[in-house]
Amino acid sequence: MSFQELDFKSDRACLPRSGNSVSTASAFHLKLPVKLLLVLTIIMLLGFSVTNWPPSAKAADSTPKLARLHYSLPLPEPTEDLTPKIAPPVAEADSASWKSITIKSGDTLASIFAKHGIASTTTHQIARLNKQTRKLRYIKPGQEIKLLLDEDGKLRQMKYIPDITRTLLVQRSEDQSYTSRIINYQLDAYPVYREGRIENSLFEAAASADIPEDVIMDLAGIFGWDIDFSLDIRRGDRFGIVYEELFKDDVKIRNGRILSAEFINNGKYYRAVRYTDPTGESDYFSPDGKSMRKAFLRSPVDFRRISSRFSNKRWHPVLSKWRSHKGVDYVAKRGTPVRASGDGKVIFAGRKGGYGRLVVIRHGGRYTTAYGHLNGYARGIRSGKKVKQGQIIGYVGSSGLATGPHLHYEFRVNGVHRNPLTVKLPEAKPVHPTYLPHFKEKTQAYLSMLRLMDRTLADNSQ
Repeated sequence: MSFQELDFKSDRACLPRSGNSVSTASAFHLKLPVKLLLVLTIIMLLGFSVTNWPPSAKAADSTPKLARLHYSLPLPEPTEDLTPKIAPPVAEADSASWKSITIKSGDTLASIFAKHGIASTTTHQIARLNKQTRKLRYIKPGQEIKLLLDEDGKLRQMKYIPDITRTLLVQRSEDQSYTSRIINYQLDAYPVYREGRIENSLFEAAASADIPEDVIMDLAGIFGWDIDFSLDIRRGDRFGIVYEELFKDDVKIRNGRILSAEFINNGKYYRAVRYTDPTGESDYFSPDGKSMRKAFLRSPVDFRRISSRFSNKRWHPVLSKWRSHKGVDYVAKRGTPVRASGDGKVIFAGRKGGYGRLVVIRHGGRYTTAYGHLNGYARGIRSGKKVKQGQIIGYVGSSGLATGPHLHYEFRVNGVHRNPLTVKLPEAKPVHPTYLPHFKEKTQAYLSMLRLMDRTLADNSQ
């Protein structure tokens, strides 16, 4: 058998090609119909299978048909579920691993960590980390802490949520040290316009107009230098407010700042608008750019009534004799906060004769104010302490020569006593002249909403 006589597709040698050609032709004619029948049968079977196999895609396919036949053949049903198992994202696993704790009365960071098996060394490490984490000493009931632990039970991350707009995030680094940062969440602010008419009191009018109490208190603070809301309010007075309502995910969280306001007191118009200058300083100004603030508060305490006014001759209820009264006595509940009427420096804080517990503040070179009969001092108030306007300096009491709890308030100009109720108070600085174009541009929209109120009042009066 020669090399050419071998068939490499079989393990058998081929027969010699020589022989009877007639018998070979006869065999060929015999096998041909059989082969054709087999081919037709295979084509029919394949055609049936292909038409019942669902297409894998609708896009055009340039692959030749014969090459695609292999991929179109139906496969046997699997004996087990061969669907690939996809691992959940890391973020979802982490989210499921967070432990959420609502702080209860008596809880501390140390006690919370101990309950969850976190070592005391970790507590000390975080508490001493920086100024942000030192505030964890003052966690309050109702606030939330979230903990994420690793496989060994060690703290990986912590979230402290003091309120809905801020989160303190503490996380462990690769070197096993901890870092922290504050995450601030922006609330969506929407302006709201409300107006009211006074029949009995400002707060009743606000309630009737669906104005929140904190907003009406801010309104009184804005106009408090020009209007005494305890003495000057008249029936028929009107007011309008444009203020913000703050939302998160379409849910109202709280009320925001007053953007503009108008108050009509005894026929006199007062308007104010909030303005933030290019340096970031914000305050309230009249439409022409004058500050709504004065250098001093007209009344340094929320009072019920005035028991004694400024007088050169008054019968003293304790000493039972006539003497001058160089201040104003504001009757208020014991413990009511007393506020500094202006920026300045405390030059006296202690007991002094009939004044009892007394605080005296110097405001620049010309003005001093005095606050007597205090029940106690605010934390940190002492001689030499600088204070800001509106800062709490003490609390109403009846120390010294007093028949009941009240604040004795004095106002002096160049050492001379003046009537706090009538003295002309110096104004704060107006909008800087270079900012006036910016001021008019930024406040126009809010002032326009107040002009809408004027048209409404005019229509109602006809």
